Amino acid sequence: MKLGRTKFFSTALLLGGANLIAGCVAASIHGTTFAVKASDRPGLQEAAKAGDPEAQTKLGISYCCRGPGFSTQKATEWLCKAAEQDFAIAQYELGRIYNGATSRTPAPGQKLTHIALAKKNEPLSLMWFERATANGHEKAAEHAADLRDDMDAVAIATAEALLADWRSAPCTYDAAFADD
Repeated sequence: MKLGRTKFFSTALLLGGANLIAGCVAASIHGTTFAVKASDRPGLQEAAKAGDPEAQTKLGISYCCRGPGFSTQKATEWLCKAAEQDFAIAQYELGRIYNGATSRTPAPGQKLTHIALAKKNEPLSLMWFERATANGHEKAAEHAADLRDDMDAVAIATAEALLADWRSAPCTYDAAFADD
């Protein structure tokens, strides 16, 4: 079936407008999600500073990881405090971050930026996934297995060496990428 030239352009304009509106709505929702995450920070600060690993994890996630008011460095500083207490969720989140997942829900048009800007440290990521797995985090076990499948023997050996002395391994984002 042939579309007339006018009908074709009308349809294209309509679809383009719908995509533009959908992108704006998604960006608006995404921005709202950031605002909600950031709004939790004041309530979490006191408990996090007192050493509560759940509050530290939530605070770290509230800073993760890109966009206005967010900081991968701050996110990892709080997550590291909880991870050092063997808190599995924080260890899992660190595994995700060091595997390049610095955003859960980028708005349309931001996904490629997040992928392009994301740094990876696969041995460190695997180490954190393995720690989280040892502490009962099921999703971490899946990520660790997938990561092992994609890594070469040298990278796996590096991860195992980090795991053997995990408390001395780099934890914060700046420390993990100090050589970059």
